[in-house]
Amino acid sequence: MEQLPEPLRLVLMLRHFSGITSYPEIAHVCEIQVGTVRSRLKQARTKLAQVLLASATHLHDDASRLTEYSRQEAEAPMEGARCGSQPREILELWPPETELFGVLSTPGEHCHPFPAMRRNREKGVTQHLRHVVASRSVTIWEMDVTNPAGIPDPCPPTLAWIMIRRNRRGQTLRVVFPEPQRSGIGGFGSTGGEAP
Repeated sequence: MEQLPEPLRLVLMLRHFSGITSYPEIAHVCEIQVGTVRSRLKQARTKLAQVLLASATHLHDDASRLTEYSRQEAEAPMEGARCGSQPREILELWPPETELFGVLSTPGEHCHPFPAMRRNREKGVTQHLRHVVASRSVTIWEMDVTNPAGIPDPCPPTLAWIMIRRNRRGQTLRVVFPEPQRSGIGGFGSTGGEAP
């Protein structure tokens, strides 16, 4: 999967390994048309089949190790937001040039993820990590959201952080509010799926 171009890898990871599985949701997250989602998925599956055949005898990165590392990474920002501090792990993961896009960002302005997290935490909103899927350059953290009683304009019950990385550091981060899943996660119906 790592050998797929990033746009193809992202739609494939969303469709089969995350809770963001419908074509309209994937189109919204990637800011593309539904027809483009279909086209990219078809291209990704074709290329993946070719790559698997060509690399069947080669060693691959351990996907479970990569996912577990990303799960630990996700805990640092959550803990930092709870405490109101910006720990070293957040600075390493999200350097100052990391750009936040989506519902928590301010259109037309460069916005770092941590202040947006802190603002929500100050309103009493908490996030709880539910699911992680990771590759070397695309990471998806899915969260359950808890709002305090009586809060005006509460957050939807689930959100997803979609991170594009370079050299393990976040380059862009998009926050989306997918529809809650009724049963299971992603295309495999499991809560612990990992990207190969």
